[in-house]
Amino acid sequence: MKSRLILFSVWMVLAVQISFGQQQGRRSAFPFVISGKVMDGSIDKPMEYATVALLNEYDSSLVGGIASDIEGNFKVEAEVTGRYILRVGFIGFDRIYKDITLTENNRQLDAGTIILQPRSENLEEVTVVANEHSVEYRIDKKVVHVAEQYTAISGTAVDILENVPSIQVDIEGNVSLRGNSNFTVLIDDRPTVLDANDALQQIPAGMIQDIEIITNPSAKYDPEGTGGIINIVTKKRRLEGVSGIVHLDAGLDDKYGGDFLLNYRAEHFNVFLGGDYNDRTYPGFILEEKHSYGPDTTFYLTSDGNRQRGRESFGARAGFEWFPDDNNTLTVSGRYGTRGGKGLSTTTYEEWNSFSNGRSIYSSDESGERTGEFFALNTEFTRKFSSRDHKLDLQLMLYQRNGDEYSVNTLLNGDNEIRTGQKSLEGGPAFGMRYRANYMQPFSKEFNIEVGAQGRLGDSEEWNEMYYYNNTSSSYLLQPKFSHTSFYANSTHAGYALMKGELDNLGYQFGFRGEYTYRDIKLEGSDEKFNIDRWDYFPTMHFSYQLPDDHQLMASYSRRIDRPRGWYLEPFYTWSDAYNIRRGNPGLQPEYINSYELGYQKEFNRNSFSTELYYRSTRNRIERVRSLYDENIMLHSYDNIGTDYALGTELMLNLTPVKWWETSLTGNFYDYRVKGQLNDMDFDRHSFTWSMRWSHIFNIAENTRLQLNPSYHSPEIEAQEKEEGFFYIHGAIRQSFMDNNLNLTLQVRDIFGTGKHESVIDGVNFYNYRLYEHKAPMVMLNFTWRINNYRNGNRSDRGGGDGMDMDMGGEGME
Repeated sequence: MKSRLILFSVWMVLAVQISFGQQQGRRSAFPFVISGKVMDGSIDKPMEYATVALLNEYDSSLVGGIASDIEGNFKVEAEVTGRYILRVGFIGFDRIYKDITLTENNRQLDAGTIILQPRSENLEEVTVVANEHSVEYRIDKKVVHVAEQYTAISGTAVDILENVPSIQVDIEGNVSLRGNSNFTVLIDDRPTVLDANDALQQIPAGMIQDIEIITNPSAKYDPEGTGGIINIVTKKRRLEGVSGIVHLDAGLDDKYGGDFLLNYRAEHFNVFLGGDYNDRTYPGFILEEKHSYGPDTTFYLTSDGNRQRGRESFGARAGFEWFPDDNNTLTVSGRYGTRGGKGLSTTTYEEWNSFSNGRSIYSSDESGERTGEFFALNTEFTRKFSSRDHKLDLQLMLYQRNGDEYSVNTLLNGDNEIRTGQKSLEGGPAFGMRYRANYMQPFSKEFNIEVGAQGRLGDSEEWNEMYYYNNTSSSYLLQPKFSHTSFYANSTHAGYALMKGELDNLGYQFGFRGEYTYRDIKLEGSDEKFNIDRWDYFPTMHFSYQLPDDHQLMASYSRRIDRPRGWYLEPFYTWSDAYNIRRGNPGLQPEYINSYELGYQKEFNRNSFSTELYYRSTRNRIERVRSLYDENIMLHSYDNIGTDYALGTELMLNLTPVKWWETSLTGNFYDYRVKGQLNDMDFDRHSFTWSMRWSHIFNIAENTRLQLNPSYHSPEIEAQEKEEGFFYIHGAIRQSFMDNNLNLTLQVRDIFGTGKHESVIDGVNFYNYRLYEHKAPMVMLNFTWRINNYRNGNRSDRGGGDGMDMDMGGEGME
């Protein structure tokens, strides 16, 4: 760890020296200026505080922005030549878009007079405001605009993802991407310290600006994860001054929390500070039925009872950006957090067998808690050269995390005396480093290159202890047979290159990545070692073709990998409770995925249609395998079961039938097959799986919006398990006050209590049925306060709703 701190210090010194070295050549202002004047077409007068944004024509990213002055005049600046879009708007008025081309001979461009016209219409004296589509399709990703997801504003990233194309979330909060639970999570294009699902549960929805779904990433991205990448884009701001956002929420059944983000930006630096706290309790009901088949006897076990799960988390983050000139930026940021989970259940069991008529009835009390903390320190240096796409980017992250977990399970007889009991303890620290260097060099519109190196190193320790209850001493005694300590060392180093460009209407990108992986696992007290020493290669291809009348075609291919997690590999037995025991498989091979996509999109007026055809095959498919350990006791392990195939299509239709109603319909339909060997027997399972969502946003008053999101998930299969389908409806109503600086949102999830998790696992000598239902509906009230929304001065009474949201908490910039 000391050597990594030294490396981090050297990295910082070099970045600062490079920045100072370039400072002598800094310019006093941007070299390109676009000026103009904004007029209110309804009264033919200059419009003050209209928002003027300069966007990159290629990806619509924000280059710069400003508000018009008291005379309606504005000046917005850009760094380099190229094609841009000038977007001018104001609350209650139609936006104006102008194409801008900047050349070396055209450094001062006059955009002329821009006249804005009111966009509101009267329907029974109700002023309506247009909404931005909540999901936007781009060439290589889908972008979810979180500001339009009112039904999830009080939740986490997982709640947002329930309404996202390509994503499925079951009733217990487990996320999968096109039916696959193995995916990578990034935060602002950076890797996270936590596992994917833990990271998504940790991030409050109020801190998120957009969520990007990348199902076929290019070679510059880490290929880990069979499903693809979920990139969380957090809220930021670009104009100078102080701004911020505060969320507070509370709900029924002990749910409450909050978060804040404050930002100060000056000419040459930017500072931000944020924090979040959440405490959520989820009561529910669980029912299980188990059969196990012996040579001449069938054993039966049924149980039902109440279960309560809780999650508690705290996080703090801070950062500093320094941009001494137009070409250099140094960023240092850190995040510290704690996370915890609690579980309580009271269950009644009934046990019998086919050989005897007697039945045993007893109860079980189970409690558990999971705690941990993590810390990450990031630094990034960016050096821009002669053009926007000619730059060098360096990143380094150091992290450390630890966790502890315990569970106690006791079986009680009719006299409420302990019949059997066991206690399990687990924990261990982990620390590591990640690095990345990326260089982009444009030669022409037709040809550009991008090369880079990326890697990670990590060490961790995992220990577990098992205790059995001793009735004689009324205490728990350590069981050495089920207590172990293991050590993990992992390192992955990669180099990649991309070639990309445009040929008339055809865009192309070819990528190639080579990775070296080393992994070593040691078990304390044993000479046995399990290691990997291997090279892997990952090609990628992306194409786009622009057709007339806003039609676009896209095609892509990528090869990816999913390496087994550490606890999948632990070569020893660990008891989860009295009826479940698990054991890892150190011989697991990584999954290799080949993914193909073909997409089409069309925009017409304020509507859009998108479809994607995809095919994915996974070799060495890893699944949890259940087998009978003893009567009514299940052994859970992991194995490479064979190959799976998914052929499907995703559809999305965004419509605005009238100005006060926006609706979007999304569907995912795919044919799934998995075949191979399971417990030394050949198998071949097949199903047609589909899901649909139909989202509605109603502008029922000038500052009042209602959202309803019904959703259905069909049954789906795995090698051993079948999960039944389920349906639910989420709803929310939002009221804005104080020129949209204050919002109140009432959120009701699973309005009719139809959500459930029902599954059947059927093996050669066992049968398990499980049903879990959470308490519904779940009701939350959210309070959002925006600090300094850049609405200085008197904006008269031109309406409300959209406003100038260039701060860190906006709903899209006008």
